[in-house]
Amino acid sequence: MDKTSREKLIDKVKALFSKTTANGCTEEEMLSSLAKARALIDSYEITDDELKLSREEKAILRDETEEDARDTHGIKGQLGSAVARYCRVRIYRDSSKAGLTFVGFKADIDWAAWLIDHLADFVHDHLFEFMLDCLVPNGKERNREIRSFVFGCTERISARMIEISDQSKAEHTTNGKALVVIKDQAIKDFMEAESICLQSRSSSSSNISDGARAAGQSAGDRASFGRPVAGAVLRIGKGNA
Repeated sequence: MDKTSREKLIDKVKALFSKTTANGCTEEEMLSSLAKARALIDSYEITDDELKLSREEKAILRDETEEDARDTHGIKGQLGSAVARYCRVRIYRDSSKAGLTFVGFKADIDWAAWLIDHLADFVHDHLFEFMLDCLVPNGKERNREIRSFVFGCTERISARMIEISDQSKAEHTTNGKALVVIKDQAIKDFMEAESICLQSRSSSSSNISDGARAAGQSAGDRASFGRPVAGAVLRIGKGNA
């Protein structure tokens, strides 16, 4: 590829990254453009220098809107760590704010925010189906069934996402690894500047119904990314990242 052709290719990648909802695109158009940009970067080994993505570029912080802040049964909170790892962002909950907070590069935050909502909807849909057949009467035992199903479902989805993240990290090209290092450093610099210190939290599995948890895990095996890539649906745990 000659210099002129490569410059046009790089301009195309930049244009794809600019197709966001803030710029008037639909959510589907934005996600499709992001997928195409990443595919071009990998296929042609486009470097971060060529895209002018350097250590001087800063990460940003975004809070969920009031409309998105509701987190029934704490589903999004339980998925947050795995989604953050998969999308190369940080996700945490600030007690002074209603919803989740995202830190990272804009395109990655767009993807993470969409994905965590998409997966939360999936868990809610399958919880509804589970509760239709639940014979446990109202009260603490029924709440235990709900909590156990949600725990099992989010636990399984998270495990599959982490597996993909680790596999993708091992398969990165040299240029891809350099880009990851730059992004991670930019996020670290931002969080240090803002005095944001995150502590790891583990989900509690005490007082869990084994049957409901197993049902949740089974549902989690069927979870999918609704990511629009040439009409295909990428499934968690099927080797697509």
